[in-house]
Amino acid sequence: MFVSNFIIFFLGMIVGSFLNVIIYRLPRGESIVLPPSHCPYCQHRLGIFDLFPVLSYIGLKGRCRYCRSPISWRYPAVELLTGILTGIWFSVYGLNIAAIPYLLLTYVCIAIAFIDLDHQIIPDRLTLPMMILGLLVRLYQGNLFEALIGGFVGGGILMAIILVYPKGMGMGDVKFLAMAGIWLGWEKAVVTLFLGSLIGTVLLVPFMGLKKIDRRTPVPFGPFLALGVLFILYGGKYFVQILPWGGL
Repeated sequence: MFVSNFIIFFLGMIVGSFLNVIIYRLPRGESIVLPPSHCPYCQHRLGIFDLFPVLSYIGLKGRCRYCRSPISWRYPAVELLTGILTGIWFSVYGLNIAAIPYLLLTYVCIAIAFIDLDHQIIPDRLTLPMMILGLLVRLYQGNLFEALIGGFVGGGILMAIILVYPKGMGMGDVKFLAMAGIWLGWEKAVVTLFLGSLIGTVLLVPFMGLKKIDRRTPVPFGPFLALGVLFILYGGKYFVQILPWGGL
């Protein structure tokens, strides 16, 4: 059991390395395939010993092998997070082919969270294909109508908020919650919004108290929505059961 868990964890970290490429390149309009992985400072192509998840970062002491420029801590953090969440997915769903789409949704949530943190955007190139894929998955499950309602309710709630308070959120957030509604259903899209708002409030209030930020400071909402989706996928069975509409 330990061996299988470790293999899943390590494979997840490898996926995390690819997510780092997406997080860095996608907002810049660069190809996620070419050129191969390279140092963003000296442009030197990275070798195989530079690309081991987490271990290369530790071995290189957080610096490029070729130009000694610092490597962001985000790279090993994303790799570790992806490995951990892949392991959690495995413990919750097992090697269930029907649950693989939820693993993909997990990876997209990770990419969106970090892109929004860095650039305050949620790329359509992630949310729109995931909407289409979600509709196909739900069609296969026989739940296409529920998916359409979920997308409409999820996106509609945030759209209504934007109409009332235009500077509060962006259309990327609307599309993200519509995507969540398609994949999870309208009830869990509402829970995602609630959890995202709650997590954001809990995390941001101390910073406001310390005057590190104020009400005018732009704060990306995507990471909090992503945390809401992840909670629904992996920690929400017991929480959602206490809500009026029942279980997951």
